[in-house]
Amino acid sequence: MLLLPTSLLDNPGYFVVIFAVLATYLRSIIKWRARARGRPLPPGPPRLPIIGNMLVMPKWKPWLGFRELSDKYGPIMYMEVFGKPMIVLNSPDIMNELLEKRSAKSSRRIETPLIPLAGQAFNFAFMQYGQWWRSHRRMFWQHFQPAKVSDYWPVQREIIRKFLAKLHDTPSDLQRLIQYNVTAATMKVTYGINIDEDENKWITVVDDAFAGLRVVTISVQFLLEYFPLVRHIPAWFPGAGFQKSLGKARGPSDYMLDVPFAMARENAQGTGSGYSSVVADILSRFGAQGPDAENEQIARNVAAIAVEGGSDTTYSTIQGIFLALSLHPDVQRKAQAELDAIIGPHRLPDFEDRESLVYIDAIVKESIRWHNVVPLGVGHCITEDDEFQGYFLPAGAVLVPNVWSVMHNPQIYPNPEQFNPDRFIRDGKLDTSVLDPASKIFGFGRRQVRPSGPPQVMSDM
Repeated sequence: MLLLPTSLLDNPGYFVVIFAVLATYLRSIIKWRARARGRPLPPGPPRLPIIGNMLVMPKWKPWLGFRELSDKYGPIMYMEVFGKPMIVLNSPDIMNELLEKRSAKSSRRIETPLIPLAGQAFNFAFMQYGQWWRSHRRMFWQHFQPAKVSDYWPVQREIIRKFLAKLHDTPSDLQRLIQYNVTAATMKVTYGINIDEDENKWITVVDDAFAGLRVVTISVQFLLEYFPLVRHIPAWFPGAGFQKSLGKARGPSDYMLDVPFAMARENAQGTGSGYSSVVADILSRFGAQGPDAENEQIARNVAAIAVEGGSDTTYSTIQGIFLALSLHPDVQRKAQAELDAIIGPHRLPDFEDRESLVYIDAIVKESIRWHNVVPLGVGHCITEDDEFQGYFLPAGAVLVPNVWSVMHNPQIYPNPEQFNPDRFIRDGKLDTSVLDPASKIFGFGRRQVRPSGPPQVMSDM
């Protein structure tokens, strides 16, 4: 029997508080039942009071942990931490249904303090779905659509050939040369700025600008998502070293927004017809008066994310390709045989040769399948209560597409751990019956960004 102090029993305010707590609790149950209408939540691990699934939430390489849990609970799995619902998707069909066909309900982003802390408020991949986001997406698409990207081929061709020559002379500098190659191409295309190989300034700025986002998404995302007050902890406090990394990233992010844009604007003045840079093209569309403050800010944001996203994720993807080829010399031999047969020994392959180089194309597909740069994509948020396969999907739940799980599903790709470009080829042509990795790794629905040509912003915009 619960014994209470007499002072509490004699205090009417005590019963008022108890009644208010119980009433609030009962009201929440009634409201939830009215929303759910008897429909169960998707299956998932048992939840503890208050903390929910915090103790079973994967912390390290969560895409692996989510797949293990999915093997037990199914391809659509419900989890919850401190009342925040999450629905993990491990099936391409379910991803298509919830993120493609129902994109009107699933294009919103999570409200989080992570992005401003990382200096990424300009990154429209994390903006809420609405007019501000649409304005960014529209301007971005105008300059990176299929009909436009061939304008950038001369820049890419020049830089790639420099890269190959340097790599031939100093193969031990592979990582540095890849980073230079990607950053130089994106800076030239976007801003018209030339970067010398020995000029580390821009490469460092771009890398530091992305570092903050890398920190919060890998190291402290859980802490900041579910305990947002920790963002106010000073950097000197034990365990708060992430604050130094975040602070270090905000300066370069601001620099990327302002300095190269100003340089591109100055360089664009007095230029003649023909391609000079994405920024110059944007500014020319507003005439002599130039864009108003809002459109100029959108232009700054779009240019910065084109360089930042392309420099980071494309850089990682190219590293993955080199890793795969170094581990599989048999794939290298087949690729070289195709080049010798179709291109010959007297020239380098070019963009126009892509359709003829079936095995090379298959290597690219297998590389992005085998090595996922963003294995969990970017979470989408359900804007209204919904139902799927008899399950209740509550508004506010975060949909997490486990892209890595799909790309390593043995029922879709037999022997998924094996690097095998031939899985995408049948009768000497690309096999369209095999799931194209590009249909999943570049995002979903209205947020999808398909790479029609570099700079590739491999993300879910």
